[in-house]
Amino acid sequence: DLLSDDVRGNDPLYADGQTLSAYTFNASSETVGEVWRGLYRGIQRTNFVLDNLERLKPSDLTKRIEAESKFLRALYYFDLVINYGGVPLQTKSFSTESQGKERATPAQVWAQIEADLKAVEGVLPDTYSADNLGRATKWSAKALLGKSYLFQKKNTEAAAKLKEIVDYARANPAKIGLMADYGDNFVEVNGKGEYVEFNKESLFEVSFAGQDRTGGTGNWGEDGNGIGEGTFRGVEYGIAAFQNTSPSLALVSAYPDNDPRKRIVMFGPGDMWNDNKAIVPYPRTDWQHRKYSNKTPGASGDDFSNFQGSSINMRVIRYADVLLMYAEALNQQGTTFSADAAAAVNEVRARVKLAPITATTGAQLFQSIISERRLELSFEQCRRKDIVRWGIARNELGNKFVVGKHELLPVPQGERDLNG
Repeated sequence: DLLSDDVRGNDPLYADGQTLSAYTFNASSETVGEVWRGLYRGIQRTNFVLDNLERLKPSDLTKRIEAESKFLRALYYFDLVINYGGVPLQTKSFSTESQGKERATPAQVWAQIEADLKAVEGVLPDTYSADNLGRATKWSAKALLGKSYLFQKKNTEAAAKLKEIVDYARANPAKIGLMADYGDNFVEVNGKGEYVEFNKESLFEVSFAGQDRTGGTGNWGEDGNGIGEGTFRGVEYGIAAFQNTSPSLALVSAYPDNDPRKRIVMFGPGDMWNDNKAIVPYPRTDWQHRKYSNKTPGASGDDFSNFQGSSINMRVIRYADVLLMYAEALNQQGTTFSADAAAAVNEVRARVKLAPITATTGAQLFQSIISERRLELSFEQCRRKDIVRWGIARNELGNKFVVGKHELLPVPQGERDLNG
């Protein structure tokens, strides 16, 4: 989010985060290296599972575990190719004795992502029982495959794949669909006392557990400790914690006054908030982060006093995102007006009781999609990816964004040194 125009860094923000916000980072920046290492750590683990599955007698369980592992590997490589471009492709577990690999081309990385997802979309189950929630489903794989096509500008393939999800959702609204309450996507338990994680809108999410439940903790840039792990999102974004970041003034002004998502995404003047489980007036005159916050009135979550252990899950792919990607694929970046595309955008808007869009041309529809993605998916790590792939990052971020340089992060200096 720091690399987008939706967030501004505050004075408490750590030095490396300030370089991200200012686009003065380089190959030696700490976060540039942490993201790379974290993604390859995940790839190594999926490869380790896949390599050792070969030693077991095939069964329905081993086939499902293989499919889950390939989905996760595809997800990690998706983040790598989006952030770094071509990267070394590792499809077998490696050790300190393994020889290094040259960078693959972006096309080769995308091909691996597509191969993994195509191999698993027909193997993964539709749903899981309560004790297995959080595992990837066939809809997780289809959504990520459709997203991968879209990011490569394979619009026809993207539209076809995402339509599979849209058609299923419209025929089975109790299984996949938009939650009636937009805010239910960003809390653990809503104001009605309902547990709303792993809901029908979430096609894949990352599970977190608070410290008071598991004895586990989070850990910046590394694995947490114990059997459970909390998220530090509340520390980075939280008004009651470090408050390293705040919503940008551009994002605040982007929300129309009649858009109820604004006060679900952000706290602002006139709001109420949960101060250690007591509902009190919001004590500030500016706008601050609310999405994924335990401070939402009526919502619950771990560790009001120990803000480092938030247990609110992070949604990675929501059905609202699928609808907007489907609309974009049909629109083909402004070249085509499609009634089906407009209907998908309007479905997202109708959930929050906003009027249908008025676009009548392909170009107008594309601008509606750009706007709707920003307002629907703010602070969900989508905006920077979107404005880069649309080619509008310089317009939105200003002169700090250098075209031809800042579309990608640099390969970490430590990796360069090891490969030298």
